[in-house]
Amino acid sequence: MYLEKPVELQIELTQRCNYNCGFCFNQNAHGSGPELGFEQVKKVIYKACEAGIERVRFTGGEPLLRSDIFQILEYTKGKGLYVLLNTNASLVDAEAVAKIEASVDNVLVSLHAFDEDSEAKLSGGKGAFEKKISAIKMLAEKKILLRVGTILSKENIKNLEKFHELVLKLGLKNWALFRPIPSPQNKQPVSREEIELVVEKINKINQAGGSDFLIENALPFCCCEPEDAKRAAVGGANDDGHTKLAVDCEGRIKPSYFLDQELGSVLEVSFKEAWESDFMKRLHGLEFIAEPCHKCRFVAACRGGSRFSALLCTGSLYSLDPLADPEKYWGKLEGKSG
Repeated sequence: MYLEKPVELQIELTQRCNYNCGFCFNQNAHGSGPELGFEQVKKVIYKACEAGIERVRFTGGEPLLRSDIFQILEYTKGKGLYVLLNTNASLVDAEAVAKIEASVDNVLVSLHAFDEDSEAKLSGGKGAFEKKISAIKMLAEKKILLRVGTILSKENIKNLEKFHELVLKLGLKNWALFRPIPSPQNKQPVSREEIELVVEKINKINQAGGSDFLIENALPFCCCEPEDAKRAAVGGANDDGHTKLAVDCEGRIKPSYFLDQELGSVLEVSFKEAWESDFMKRLHGLEFIAEPCHKCRFVAACRGGSRFSALLCTGSLYSLDPLADPEKYWGKLEGKSG
């Protein structure tokens, strides 16, 4: 499972956001906080190139709130990197689309509402849904890999079919689904029963339409029937630093947005040093998983589910993901890892 280098670097450009989604992990969206300056971002990009990292993702908060965002994107693309951008698309107009097309390869637009009313409840902005759909349509016409992403909140799980209808109506091929991450304010944003329902819905949608829509962040496969979960979820590769590193607004290198294990200052420590640190070696060796996971045949893909969620909810990286239930499915989990 060990990679010689991260496949992607995620850079948090700002915590500021013009939305106020209740399920968001960002608790400082409407406050002020530190941000890396343009020259500092350039140094981060240089160090990414030096480490042989080929993909850089810019996220927030809402990255388009930065006045220098297009300078950052243009500079990064000029270094020959594959550039990814996460945005709520609220600030995307025709001028922004042209600039994004020139310097971005992959755009992930958050799609957490399916009509005007649900968008108004989510963001509080009148006309926000129409603007988002307009932005998605403009981006879809460009030579960009466009993806939309939906957080599987309780309300969104209930209305998943309506989201699917919207995705089909827009002619989109790339729809990413995300299990909501616990926060100190809400340690159980969804239950096992709700996740079991969404797994059933995803597999039904994919089977009927020949699509491959998946839960792309960490999900323990023993949250429901393990084979069903495996068909509906990527596993743990995208989370907790298994294949990526993150740099936050303070310039700290971390395994991920959520896992707050500082691996050093990005201006002082190389990404190679961070990646090969003792903590990351232990993480990549799957030391930080619960005891039952070591004997599970799905561990190579599942990787114990979300280590951040385990840590937040129990205080230990060695605990089970709060959605895991290995005792219930143990007869189907034992065996050779695969």
